[in-house]
Amino acid sequence: MNNFSIKFLAKSVLLGTFLLCWAALFAWSANPRFASFDFPLAGVTNTQATAITPSGTIVGRYLTPDGQRHGFRLADGRFQSIDVPGGWPTDVTWINPRGDIVGCYDSNGKTYAYVLRDGHFNTIAYPGAQMTLGWGISNGGDVVGPEFNGDFYTAHGYIYHNDTFTLFDVPGARATWPTAAIDSQHIAGNYFGPDWRIHGFVFREGRFTSIDFPGSDYIWITGSNPQGQVVGFYFDALGNQHGFVMKKGKFTSIDIPRAIATEVNGIDPKGNVVGRYTSPDGITHAFFLLDPTKVRH
Repeated sequence: MNNFSIKFLAKSVLLGTFLLCWAALFAWSANPRFASFDFPLAGVTNTQATAITPSGTIVGRYLTPDGQRHGFRLADGRFQSIDVPGGWPTDVTWINPRGDIVGCYDSNGKTYAYVLRDGHFNTIAYPGAQMTLGWGISNGGDVVGPEFNGDFYTAHGYIYHNDTFTLFDVPGARATWPTAAIDSQHIAGNYFGPDWRIHGFVFREGRFTSIDFPGSDYIWITGSNPQGQVVGFYFDALGNQHGFVMKKGKFTSIDIPRAIATEVNGIDPKGNVVGRYTSPDGITHAFFLLDPTKVRH
């Protein structure tokens, strides 16, 4: 047996059970474009979807009642729990079309990025860094994220390609946090500006473009797709959290009905999105939503 493997919890969840959950949600939301789901383990009150592939595989994270964080993969109606052996906690942040998963885990007082490919975990650690976070992985396997020592607000962005790190920063930024990569020349993320505010950015064709949600002092980009759409969340003037999709420079705000907070984390090439929302009872659920920019009122 390989040293590194995916841990399966409760073996699997049958497709029929999962579809029944979706059917119940459709009735609750009266919206056939939307589905909510939770990791099927007793006591789980926090499930978050972070990315989705063109084929519909969804990855994310969940918290068990003891407060431990685990990753998950949902494909063909079956959940698989993901834990890096010897690492705690385990986070899953993105999956590329060929099924490579990226995330991070803690071990011996440090945080490392990893790539899960064909059942094997490969650790990524920037030399000398206390924290190397894995947040995005391109179609070709390039990994992006921030690396830093102790202070998140001094982080540098990195791209990891062919076992080699290349650091980069948004010009003038105090900190740079890349979160998504289509390839080494198309990266999205966030930065801490000289104005002491957090802004989004897109790097494409050798140029950085700053992104801010109109009327908001805080934006966080979580993902991107090959079509150039970016997703994330922002806070309004009252401190309420909303999700968004930006398509061709135009923002679409996303709020799950009756939710007290919404966050969009992943987007596929068709514009379908996944994320998380918090219901009035304080429970956080994962969701899937068909392209919200095509909703007709």
